[in-house]
Amino acid sequence: MVYQLKRKLPLAKALRRTARREIAGALRDLQALPQEEAVHELRKHCKKMRALLRLVRADIGDLYRYENAHYRTLAGGLSGSRDAVSVRDALLALAPAERFPQILEFLEARARGQADADALEEAKTLLQQGGERIGDWPLETLKWKHARRGYRRSYRRAAKTMDKAFAERSAASFHEYRKRVKDQWYHTRLLQKKCRRALRGRRKPLKNLAQALGDWRDLALLRELVGRQGTQFRGELIPLLDAADERLDTLQQEIERLSRQLFTAKKFAFNGGS
Repeated sequence: MVYQLKRKLPLAKALRRTARREIAGALRDLQALPQEEAVHELRKHCKKMRALLRLVRADIGDLYRYENAHYRTLAGGLSGSRDAVSVRDALLALAPAERFPQILEFLEARARGQADADALEEAKTLLQQGGERIGDWPLETLKWKHARRGYRRSYRRAAKTMDKAFAERSAASFHEYRKRVKDQWYHTRLLQKKCRRALRGRRKPLKNLAQALGDWRDLALLRELVGRQGTQFRGELIPLLDAADERLDTLQQEIERLSRQLFTAKKFAFNGGS
């Protein structure tokens, strides 16, 4: 399913069309995928719905606040399960499974303990309720210029949180930066056909930057979680911390390189590329 606004439609129709496709895709994934994968995909669908609305948030007021809260609540009900899986996957990406068997067993048990089938049933209900409201979204006054303005706004927010993240270098600030980068990535995907010249060359680097920031956060959470266990993991703790620190340094260099490439200008200019 392509996450993209159809450029030949009025913006209101394009937004509703894409939103309905996201809801339909989320419901299909809930039906077809194993629980762990379904949680992951559902949270992605929620992020895409929120990014879609955030593109025009300045022009839809209360609609944005209501719907954003709805999909944030929906995804938040599954966050514990997904975070536990992400930390486990961070370990598997860092080293072969047999290198840290005690830590892997601990993380696997933690991920299993966070699984919640009831949360998926609640998510299904909330998705259906959200989908039923799309036809009533008051979007008729929107023009494509509002979407371009929203893109420029998300660029400014990403650049601002980038500066804060590099100044603080904390897990919280990098996590916030990642959210703003993902907005830019999603907005680039949404507008890629309508504004192809202006956005050329941004989609893949934004995706790579969001991935690097996500990997950095998950690895930092892994390091913190395992470090709190003290001597529980005999012979594995110090090697794990050393390997995590080395990988975190590499990721930070990649994050800085991509950030310089993507957010060098103070403002984003479309230059008529619409």
